[in-house]
Amino acid sequence: MSEKIEFEHTERFPSSIEHLDKIESISADIAHKAGFDDSTVDDISIALTELVNNAIHHGNHDDISKQVTVKFTRTPTELTISIRDEGRGFKMENLNNPLQPENLLADNGRGIYLVRALMDDVKFNFSEGNTEVIISKNRK
Repeated sequence: MSEKIEFEHTERFPSSIEHLDKIESISADIAHKAGFDDSTVDDISIALTELVNNAIHHGNHDDISKQVTVKFTRTPTELTISIRDEGRGFKMENLNNPLQPENLLADNGRGIYLVRALMDDVKFNFSEGNTEVIISKNRK
């Protein structure tokens, strides 16, 4: 990122869903201060909550000895949020398409699809010992 960073904030917490409300509240506060309208703030919170939930359950397998790290970075043109867990990652090609008829009534499998629909950019970084998802929303 070559742009000037206006604001940066990092939260680390154990892999427990009891931290979801706090991270959602922090996200909403940061997004509002970045100038996003209520609807966009909700979109960012939904995407972040989905990814943090995935990091806790799928990445760290609900192991409270493993951490989830969420880093917010605001520049003049975007808000970027990095969500990192201590998991081994997954293969994108193994994700089911939630729009396929056989998946329409499934109880899960829509999270990544939803995040991509709500955010302007979504990137996945898989490395030894952690998975990172970086989402961003353009500031208008």
